[in-house]
Amino acid sequence: MSDIASPHNLEYIEQMYQRYRQDPTSVDGSWKTFFEGFELGLSTGGVPHCAGEVEEAEKQSRVASLMHAYRGLGHRAARLDPLTDEQVDVPELALSSFGLQELDLERVFDTGHLGGDFQGTAGPRQASLAEIIQILHDTYCRTMAVEYLHIQDVGCRRWLQARMEPVRNRPDLSRGRKLTILRHLVDATLMETFIGQRYLGQKRFSLEGAETLIPAVHALVEAAASLGVEEVIIGMAHRGRLNMLANVLGKSYADIFAEFEDIVQPEQYGGDGDVKYHKGYSSDMTTAAGDDVHLSLTANPSHLEAVDPVVEGRVRAKQRRRGDSVERKKVLPLLVHGDAAFAGQGLVAETLNLSQLPGYRTGGTVHFIINNQIGFTTSPEEARSTTYCTDVAKMIDAPIFHVNGDDPEAVVHAMELALGYRHRFGRDVVVDMICYRRHGHNEGDEPGFTQPLLYSKIKKHQPVRDLYTRALIASGDLTPEQEARITAAFADELQHAFDEVKQAELKPPAQDQDAGQDNWSE
Repeated sequence: MSDIASPHNLEYIEQMYQRYRQDPTSVDGSWKTFFEGFELGLSTGGVPHCAGEVEEAEKQSRVASLMHAYRGLGHRAARLDPLTDEQVDVPELALSSFGLQELDLERVFDTGHLGGDFQGTAGPRQASLAEIIQILHDTYCRTMAVEYLHIQDVGCRRWLQARMEPVRNRPDLSRGRKLTILRHLVDATLMETFIGQRYLGQKRFSLEGAETLIPAVHALVEAAASLGVEEVIIGMAHRGRLNMLANVLGKSYADIFAEFEDIVQPEQYGGDGDVKYHKGYSSDMTTAAGDDVHLSLTANPSHLEAVDPVVEGRVRAKQRRRGDSVERKKVLPLLVHGDAAFAGQGLVAETLNLSQLPGYRTGGTVHFIINNQIGFTTSPEEARSTTYCTDVAKMIDAPIFHVNGDDPEAVVHAMELALGYRHRFGRDVVVDMICYRRHGHNEGDEPGFTQPLLYSKIKKHQPVRDLYTRALIASGDLTPEQEARITAAFADELQHAFDEVKQAELKPPAQDQDAGQDNWSE
């Protein structure tokens, strides 16, 4: 008996076969090929024409199992943690686990739908085992990994495969788009360091270590507007809120600096009177393609995930006002979470549980997790019982994209893929960006006291902006002189805004001349 038909696999294979018999198109192409060969054997009485045909059929079934395993387990071998270069060994993906050998690497097998039409042919696709493994590894085991085989709807799984495997989860971005990503990284990085230097010790819940959030959200907004989204409603906790306000929603740097200086500035934000990293804001944005979209960051004066149902309620109300209560494609909810809160707060599960009900549906939410790999002072292995902080989202069959925050192009690709899924199926989707927190929970505590090993790594780790700059220079998409001009221009903009606030006259509120005096004349 072959390894594919081991006692551990028989029940699963039987389930897949019964599904195939009811509808051959309901299973993945690799399984379809396997079962076609199986039934061909039955139709000939199970008697092989020759030993070579038996071996070929058995090898093909083993390759089909290998392909399925990579789609389901490839995330375990991916390089997701920016703080380590260690390659994770996954024995279940070894050739020997499928009864295959290195001698088989040059043999040609049917690939089903693997890699899309990567050979440029319309007929049955074939490739060597080495090519098959390379496609699978590139798609599922690099800096972006995917969990999607838990989704029951085969149409959803096939849609994802058709958009991931042909490009191997690495889109071919133009030079212009790469430079746009770099500019957003420069904006995010320099703003944080500028505030940190000018307002030393003041709480700001820095985004440092997770700066890729800014190009990711920009990419989402640009793509959403092109799909007809007219409004994006955002909810998030404290970390990175000031950066989001300035570098996505367009709140002026001068206004933000004025709040650090305790200068009252009348403006559009919600949560009036609350601290600056609780406040909301709204603005209109015109994308690079000329589409107009309204952005709204919901005020969140409460704790962490409390804003989630508020955002969903706002979105549903706005969809009704826009006459979009059927397709729900004109207003998009975006929730930005922390990893510890997503796994630890029951409000997340409650909101997910309501998401597919007719009375609460909003057409799908894009969840973006700033995965700092720490919650206040608690490491993940001491904070949750699940492998990933995102496992709770599997209860609603949400696809989950895990991506390394030091690979901004992969994060942008994940966001656009997530939006496409939401637009096509009207369901929730999760992007889990694994990154780090350069400072403590806030700027008033020293993380090295509680996490000395982790923070010794972080102190030595270069910011993503520097890493991406080096990569673009190495690829010829950027010169050091261009990078210097981009950085200098934004640094000047920040300094100008800071000087503007510092030079502003602080006028005391007008007082009545008799204020504070007793008026005995009355």
